[in-house]
Amino acid sequence: FVPTNVFKQLKINDLIYVDFHAVTLKVIERNDKFLLAKAISTGVVGSNKAVNINREIDLEPMTKKDFEAFDIGKRMGIKDYALSFTNSASDVKLVRKIIGEDANLISKIESIRGVLNLDEILPLVNNILIDRGDLSREIAIEKIPFIQRRIISKARSKQVPVYVATNLLESMVKARTPTRAEVNDVASTLLMGADGLVLAAETAIGKFPLEAVQMINSLVKQFARWTPESSMKDIIFD
Repeated sequence: FVPTNVFKQLKINDLIYVDFHAVTLKVIERNDKFLLAKAISTGVVGSNKAVNINREIDLEPMTKKDFEAFDIGKRMGIKDYALSFTNSASDVKLVRKIIGEDANLISKIESIRGVLNLDEILPLVNNILIDRGDLSREIAIEKIPFIQRRIISKARSKQVPVYVATNLLESMVKARTPTRAEVNDVASTLLMGADGLVLAAETAIGKFPLEAVQMINSLVKQFARWTPESSMKDIIFD
C-alpha cells in the first residue's frame, strides 16, 4: 500500500516524525510512488509505529481499507465502532450513514481539529474517547492535562460518556507495580469526571496485564468510596 495522496502533498524539507519523535526524517526527494528522506536524529523505532508531519495536510476521513472494514463489520453484526481521528461533524455523518443510527459510535478525539470542533461532534456520537498519545503529537504534552479537563467537562455537559486512554499505567508494561505519578494521574482523571479508562499497551503487549487490570480496578473502587468529606482514617483503613 502506497499512500499516494500523502506523497503528493509532501514537500522537500518537510519533517516526518516517527514513533513519537523517536526519529526525525527530512524529505529530500519524492514523487507519487516513493519517498526519500534523510534521518536527522538518531533513535530506535518500533514495528508498525505511526508517523506525523510538521504541518497540516489534507487527508480523507476514510480509506478504501476502512470502507472494507465497515462492510465486514456490518456483515458480522458488529454494533460498536470507534472512529479514529474524528476531526469534524462531517466525518461522523459519513460513518453514521454507513453503520446506521442503531450502532454505537465512539469518536476518538486525538487531533487539534477534533478538539476545536468538539462542540459539533458531541451531539452526533454515543461516546467520546480521548487518546492522549496521538493528541500529544499535535499539542504540547504539558497542555494535555488541561485539554483533557476541558473535553471531559464539555462531554459531561452534553451527557456524552467520555473515556480516557494512553499511558495510564505505562510502566506496568515492564514493571509489576505502577509509579506514584501514574496512580495520581488515574485518580485525577477520575476526579475530572471520566466515565471510563482504557488500557492499551499495558494489556496488549505488557508483561503484567492481569496486574494492570487489577490496579485499575482497585483505583476505581477507591475512587467510588471516596468523598470530599472522607477523613484520613476513612481513606487509610477503609
